[in-house]
Amino acid sequence: MLDGPKREIAEGVANDEYVFWLGSGISRERMPDLRDVAKRVLVTLQARINQSDPSCRFKQALEGVVTLANPSPDEWGRIAFDQPADSWPDYEALAARLVGNYARMLDVPVDGEEADYLLWDVLDAANVYANPTIEPDAEHLCLAALAIEGVASELPTANWDNLIERAVERLAGAQPVLRVVVAPNEIRWNRLRANLYKFHGCARAAQIDAAQFRGLMVARQNQINGWSARNPVMAPFLTGLITRRPTLMLGLSAQDSNIQNLFAEAQAAMAWPWPSHPPAYAFSENALGIDQRGLLQNVYHLHYGPANRSAMESEALVQAYAKPLLLALLLFVVTAKLKRLVEIGSPDLATADRNKLHDGLEHARNLVADGLNPNAAEVGDLILQWGRAMSMLRGGRLPDVASGIYAPVTTEPLHRMPADPSLADSGVCQFAAAAALIGLGIDRGHWTATPADTTNPASGALVLTGRSGPAKVYFAATAQAAIRLGTNGLVADNDDVVIIHSHETPPAMQRYPRRAPGRVGLASFREASMEELLSAGTEVEDLLGRFRSKVAL
Repeated sequence: MLDGPKREIAEGVANDEYVFWLGSGISRERMPDLRDVAKRVLVTLQARINQSDPSCRFKQALEGVVTLANPSPDEWGRIAFDQPADSWPDYEALAARLVGNYARMLDVPVDGEEADYLLWDVLDAANVYANPTIEPDAEHLCLAALAIEGVASELPTANWDNLIERAVERLAGAQPVLRVVVAPNEIRWNRLRANLYKFHGCARAAQIDAAQFRGLMVARQNQINGWSARNPVMAPFLTGLITRRPTLMLGLSAQDSNIQNLFAEAQAAMAWPWPSHPPAYAFSENALGIDQRGLLQNVYHLHYGPANRSAMESEALVQAYAKPLLLALLLFVVTAKLKRLVEIGSPDLATADRNKLHDGLEHARNLVADGLNPNAAEVGDLILQWGRAMSMLRGGRLPDVASGIYAPVTTEPLHRMPADPSLADSGVCQFAAAAALIGLGIDRGHWTATPADTTNPASGALVLTGRSGPAKVYFAATAQAAIRLGTNGLVADNDDVVIIHSHETPPAMQRYPRRAPGRVGLASFREASMEELLSAGTEVEDLLGRFRSKVAL
């Protein structure tokens, strides 16, 4: 899909054009969804009723909540306020109906308590949504990787949880990658590579400093309706983002009136034309909901009519939920950057040869994608595999906790890469060409590829298996990185190994054998210099032949 009908959106993400608007859908497998929230309110309020008090305040509040579910007369007759709510015959149906009324439900008052009593006390939102035992899901890991790649710089979210922050910390360690903005004054903080705007509040911040951040957790209808007036800093800032950059919504239904108002105000200030390139609005959904259609009608109102409506909705709908889409976008972005590096490193490539190398990278990408399911375990393993390969490439070492487990191709989006003066001599351009040749070799049937064993430090970046058997493959961007592969004990002379150097092959040095030699005959330790191979000619078929003779598989 991203190579075809939605390619403009994928390329827009690779160029850091899109603002990622994030909703509860990206955390639905980690955090309570709105039906769970409704159930907790019903159960907890019923449990707090003083059955000896006919005018009990908790019973009054529960009656107010149930009323919002619009029970039929028969359903009212089956509700027993003296019995646990989850034993009611219509418990599931009532909870389901409260989902669309969740903000009004949380606005139901309890006599003698603060206005946010249901949120703060009944739901215990600060502790539930900042629970440190809940691990980031695939969506959060992919967003973190995209942020580290420099292509997800603007991230407004209505979510209270801190799973994106934890994912970035896991992938980037202590590196200053993510700025989190909750309170208005935090808008003034220095921008970082990625900027997360928690415009409905933050559970972790409220947990740490309730006096400052409890009131910023938005959930009640009253708060949503008056949000823009109460947020004279954040509201116009977010409106500015909508006017300046296209919108990609992930897991966000856009049902809240304050979100609809932001987009309507942005349209009034400076509307996006239709069509625009890349598309100004995109929704990661299986089908557009009524609120998303309403948003399109607001922002495209001059053109939204019978003649264009179907085309607008088709253009805006990215028919995939956040979990598979974000993983696909990450693979697309990494591959697009590697393609650009091939062009930067070899600017004189003929078009046909450049296209063949691009095809090799795409084939390798698709092979990786075919072996993946978009879940946290497999996405985490992919990120670890990539981080190991890039850390060994650049420094001849494994990644450490302080620097994080993920190493980006570059920290800049696609369109800014040619302006980076360090890229041409960094060794990553030659690495991209080598990766393309490996992908071509897989496509031609010269070898197969399998992932490295991440539990074994000396397992290489990947394993290639040809007619002569398997070999661990390493990449070294510099002579120093190559030497450190040996001094760090990651490779030994008697390993069945291929080291692909970006530049010239460094002088031989003493390495550290750890086991007796295996097979005999073919040299078990081979080295190839991409600089040398490319200097002999860039006609790809000939280049692939010379590469094959060097790696000897």
